Amino acid sequence: MIAQINPPTSFLCDSPLARDDDSSGLETLLDYLKCNRECDLTGYKRSTLMRRFRHRMQQLNLYSYSNYLRFLQDCPNEHLALLDEVLINFTGFFRDRHTWEYLATEVIPSIVASKSSNEPIRVWSAGCATGQEVCSLLILLAEILGLEACLERVQFYATDADVHALQQARRGVYRETDVVHLPPQWLKKYFVRTCRGYVFHPTLRRIVTFKRHNLMQDAPLHDVNLLVCRNVLMYLTAEAQQSILGRFHASLEDKGFLFLGQAELLFHQRHLFRTVNLQQRFYTKALDSVW
Repeated sequence: MIAQINPPTSFLCDSPLARDDDSSGLETLLDYLKCNRECDLTGYKRSTLMRRFRHRMQQLNLYSYSNYLRFLQDCPNEHLALLDEVLINFTGFFRDRHTWEYLATEVIPSIVASKSSNEPIRVWSAGCATGQEVCSLLILLAEILGLEACLERVQFYATDADVHALQQARRGVYRETDVVHLPPQWLKKYFVRTCRGYVFHPTLRRIVTFKRHNLMQDAPLHDVNLLVCRNVLMYLTAEAQQSILGRFHASLEDKGFLFLGQAELLFHQRHLFRTVNLQQRFYTKALDSVW
C-alpha cells in the first residue's frame, strides 16, 4: 500500500534465534502482548518486529522467543521497554526542510484562505513521538496566523502509542543538540533556555491536546484540516496501512491535507487521496470516495 524508499538502517543481530523458534515463537509473543498487556503490535511488519525484538532480547542476553516470553511474564513492565524499542521515535525540528517550506508557503495558506476569520483550524499530528514535529507545526501556524489568532483558532491534537514519548512531548523540553539547527530568531522567540534545557513556548503548548492513541484500533478524529503522519506507515503491514489510510480519509475535512514522510508514497490509494505534491508527500482527500 505504501511504497517505501531508502529504508532505515536495520538493527543488527549477531546471534540468530533458533530456527524452530522464529515464526511461531514471534506470533506467540504477539498474542501474549495483545491479550495480557493490551499491547497490540500485530499490524507491524514481521521483519521489523523480528529485528526490534532480537535487539531487545540481546540486551537481556536472551536468545529464544520462549525465554523472552517467560521474562515478559515475570516482569510486568518489560512490555514498556519493548515498546520503546519497537516504536520508532527518531524525529527532529523541521525534518526534511524543503517539505516544511512547502507546507508554510502553500498548504497552510491554502487552509487559511478556505476559512472565514473565525473558523477553527484543526491539526492532527498522528505519531507525534517526542514533540519536535508538534513544535515545528505550531511555529509555522503562529508565524502565518499571528500568535493571538493561532491561540484562538487552532485546535491541535498530538497522539502517539508510546506513553514515554508523549510524556516528553507534553513537557516540551529539549537539549541544545536538538535545537541547534533552528533559525536563531525562532529559537529566541519560541523557546526559553533553562537549567533543564530549551523549553518550548508554554502558551502555545497549552493549545495542544496530547493523547495516547492507537491508529489501528482507536477512533479517528474528525473534521481535520491538516493531518501529519510521517514515517509511521512505512513500518506497518499492507493491511494495517489500508485500514489506517481509510481512517485518515474519514478524519479529513473536505479538501483536508495529508502530510506523509519522505520514505512513504501512496500508489494504491487513489480512490481515497489525490496527489498535491508528490515530491514533498502532500495529498488531499478525494471527495468522490466513501470509506
